[in-house]
Formats: sequence, structure tokens, C-alpha cells
Amino acid sequence: MLTPRATHSIMEGESVSHVHVYSEIGQLKRVMLSRPGDELNQVHPFHLQEMLLQDTPMLTRAQAEHDEFAQILRNAGAEVFYIRDLFTQAMSHQDAREAFTKEFIAASHVCSPQLEEAVLAYYNQLDTTSFVNAIYCGIRSDNAFFADDTTLGGMISKGALFIVEPLPNAYFARDSSINVADGVILSHMCKRYRQREPLLLKYIHRYSDLYADDPTEDLYNMKSPWTIEGGDVMVASDHTLCIGCFGRTEPGAIEAVAASVFERGYTSVYAFHSRDPRIMHLDGMLAMIDYDTFMCNPFMKDNVAVFKLTPGAIDTNGKPSVHCSLVEGGWSDALCEAVGVDAVRFIPCGNGDMIGGRWESYNLGANLLCIKPGEVAAYDRNLITLDLLDKAGITVHTFCGSELSRGKGGPRCMSMPIWREDL
Repeated sequence: MLTPRATHSIMEGESVSHVHVYSEIGQLKRVMLSRPGDELNQVHPFHLQEMLLQDTPMLTRAQAEHDEFAQILRNAGAEVFYIRDLFTQAMSHQDAREAFTKEFIAASHVCSPQLEEAVLAYYNQLDTTSFVNAIYCGIRSDNAFFADDTTLGGMISKGALFIVEPLPNAYFARDSSINVADGVILSHMCKRYRQREPLLLKYIHRYSDLYADDPTEDLYNMKSPWTIEGGDVMVASDHTLCIGCFGRTEPGAIEAVAASVFERGYTSVYAFHSRDPRIMHLDGMLAMIDYDTFMCNPFMKDNVAVFKLTPGAIDTNGKPSVHCSLVEGGWSDALCEAVGVDAVRFIPCGNGDMIGGRWESYNLGANLLCIKPGEVAAYDRNLITLDLLDKAGITVHTFCGSELSRGKGGPRCMSMPIWREDL
């Protein structure tokens, strides 16, 4: 069960192994990143749509851009943990590796049971480092280990790109899990190419060095039928969440998460809903960057309805039901209530210009990572928005994202806070 909010900062030399995220803007002290690896070299130019990238990224430049981003966070006082390293630690435990491998293969759409057995044999003969690399990079159909496989599945797979598909989107660390308070929501992801990523986080939160002595409580059942992704979840305060309800996160998941956090003392969840197919995640159009300030996509702001979920009557199992009502005042009223201010300030991405504004919104101008109140990390490409932030008194640390942005994600997408100081 979630513990009450602790009101202290991480001190030098202090050992902290659990999650502590009670806001979007508290000073960032610990963060998970996923540095791009060889899985990006598995992106095929004729399969970009299904692999969820806009173009083929150049790995060495993508890594250099990501390293620049990580250094910004370190310079700001945050300790960076890489998901691949944490996963490698988890997989060094034989029982964890066996359980993970079974789950991963079952979720990988391998085309026959006999081929699944061959995939298991392939994974089992790899050392830990090679195993982790194979999980990220997938298994290509021309892999020599499967050359003599004459089963039906083995023969048919030779006509495909992969026997097991890679994880080219894994560098967007925000989506596969959501750290809330001192728990985690392990995502149930919408798109096939990303559905296995949360499994890595499941085992990280149980077996990595960071969590082995204090496994993180899961606030959602990733096997539930309703999808939810981290880019849709905003930790507005220590008692309120905002969750996008667009194409990637479904109402059933929001209700389930709401019921879970209500049991733990949260008082409200705001659901932002639109049927506009251009909206992927909430953090593509709304980012909290100071106590009362939000970056927003002005073209979407008036097309999104907001619903307030609050605890209802206690059901027969002793758990609160979820009551829903429409927020008549829309974004402004919802966000004022959520963060506890009288008025909020919106900075329009690209200043709402009919071309420049849409260009910068498309290029993740609203997708900012708040490092501390009034200080953010951003791509350097959105010049109109950067000028607006500067005039608004927001400190901005920029880095190049020419290659990283080909996956349609920005600084917030690429980071999962582990520990933020309390406001």
C-alpha cells in the first residue's frame, strides 16, 4: 500500500530505492532514461508505420543527442538510471529471467508453438548481455540459429522480417510505465510493436538492484483489457492526476487507475477526452512547467472535454466506486482545481500561428520535461516556442533532437522520473 508522502529531499550518500513522484514540477532528483541502442538499426524503411517511426534514425547521432539530454539532467542535479542497465541487473537472476522469457515469448506473436520452443532454446544459450541485446533487437528471420528449422512455423518465418520483432521505440521511457506517488502503473500499451515494453519494467521494479529489496507496488493490472500509456498521465499534485483519454488510453483503464489511487488517498482524477485522431498522448499538447503555468497546443485546447472523477459510494468489496462529472469550465477550471491555484497561465506552442504553430506542435514543442518549477528541457528546433518561454521567465535547457524526434516524442516522452522533491 502507498505510504504517506514523505517531506524530505535525497541527501548525499542516502540510499533511496523506491519511487517518490507527487508532482510534475518538483525538483528532479532521480530519473530513468532508455538510451537508444542497436534496436534502432532494425528499423526498416518500408515498415515505418507499423514500427511507429516517421523515418529511419541514424543511431550514432541519436545516441549523441540522447547523451546531451542526459547531461542536461545530470547538470541540474538529477541522478540518471538507464533502463537497459536495470533490466540487465534483473535478468542476472535466473528465476527472473526464466519467468520473463516465458512472458515475453508469449507476447511476441511467434507464429507456431514449435517455433516458440526454438526461440526459447535460442534465448537460453545466450549470456545475460547477449540476451538483453536480443530482447531489444528482436530475432531476424535470417538468424543462423534458425537456418535448419524445418517446422511449419520455422519455414514460414523465413519469409518475414523477424521471428521476434524488436523494440525500436523503447527510448521513449515515459510510455511503458508511470511512476505515481510511491507506486507504478505498468502500462498496457495500444500498439503491437510496443506491447512488450512494460514487461521489462515489471521485472525492473521487482528484481533490479534499485528495487530488489523493496519492489514497487503496481497500481494497475497490465493484463486488464483496457490500454493505458504513460504519455497520457500527468501527476498534477499529491492528490490529483490528469489522464488523457484519446487513442492510446481507454476509459476503463482510467476508471481502474482512479479507483486504485482513491484507495490511497487521492481525491480526484481529471480525464481529458477527444476523438481527434491527431492526438496521441496528453503530453503532446499539455505540459505543466511551473506552479501555475502550462505549455499547450492551442489548436487542440478547445476540442478537448474534461471529466472529473471522484470517489463514489463504497462497493460490496469495500472499495470506492468512481463518480464522473463534466467540468463545465474546461481546461482552465480543471487545472486550477488540480494544482490548487486561482488562475493558470497557458503558453501556446508556436504562438498559435497557422503554419509555425502547427509545425512546432508537430515537432514536439509542447512536450517539455520540467526539471524544477520554471525550468525545463526542450528540443532546440522550436524557435517560436522557445522565445515565448524565455519571455515568460521560464529557464530552458535545449538540445538537438533531429534524430530522436523521428519517433514523434520529446524530452518528456524520453524520461520517467523516479524521485522528485516535494513542493
